[in-house]
This record gives sequence, C-alpha cells and structure tokens, in this order.
Amino acid sequence: MKIEMMAIKLLKPYEKNPRLNAKAIPQVMKSLTEFGWRQPIVVDKDLVVIVGHTRLAAAKQMKLKLVPVHVADLTEAQVRAYRIADNRSHDRSEWDMPLLSGELDAIFDMEVKFDLEFMDFSLEDLTDSDSKNFEPGKEEDQGKLDEKKMKICPECGHEF
Repeated sequence: MKIEMMAIKLLKPYEKNPRLNAKAIPQVMKSLTEFGWRQPIVVDKDLVVIVGHTRLAAAKQMKLKLVPVHVADLTEAQVRAYRIADNRSHDRSEWDMPLLSGELDAIFDMEVKFDLEFMDFSLEDLTDSDSKNFEPGKEEDQGKLDEKKMKICPECGHEF
C-alpha cells in the first residue's frame, strides 16, 4: 500500500458522507497529537475522501498542511461500499470488559499517565454489573467492617 504526504487543501470530503462525526473530532485531535498519524486518509482517484473524514477534519482544525494519504484504486461501487462498511464495523464491535479493564490497569500502572477522557471512556462505561450495584454501608456500620462486608468502590476500585 502506497502512502504519501499530501497537501490537506487538495483533499475533498465526500459531500454525501452519511456518518456524522463532529463530536469525535476533539478526540481524534488528541489522538493525533499524542500518537501521531497511524492511519492514512483513504481517497479515490479524484482525491475525494473514502475513509478518514474525522481525521481530515481534525487535521484541518489543527491547521496541518500535509497529511498521509492512500489513493485507493477501487471502482465506484467499491468506494461507496467501503465508505459505509468501514464506518459500520465500529458499530458492530463490542468490548470484552474484563480484558479492557486489565489493559487500562496496565496503562495506569505505567509511568506515562492517560486519563479516561483521553481514551474516550467514563467510569460509567467501565463499571461492571457488580459495581453498578454498589451500595455504601449504613451509618451504623461505620467502623465495623469485616471480610464479609468488604466492598469495591466503582469510582476508584479501592476496597473498603
């Protein structure tokens, strides 16, 4: 796959793009700043964006002059199908929450720290069914905790 740096002003967003992605632009800007470009914008032979509209919009807001681009050699039918399929695949995937939790724990244990917002997660996203049923102890139970009454806080993960 050939990827070339191209002037951002040459690229044309697809005017009939059915994906509304304005809310994702700040997140993509953060990602591009932190990790750099890891996926090119894919365009057709006329430099109309097939996939990468959000990356293009983020790059424009960041006032970048050049972006990585792959010119795809696809038929019109393939272009239209790929544009939809690429966006739709995100909707069909799910998170394995225990594995995700382990990955986030590993990240939080490292020297470089990322906040949940940077990765576009909230604590509500990450709480499992047990922690959603978390109930604080009663006032009369204060100071009387034992092993049977240990609880894990869904906000910080601390055991009480």
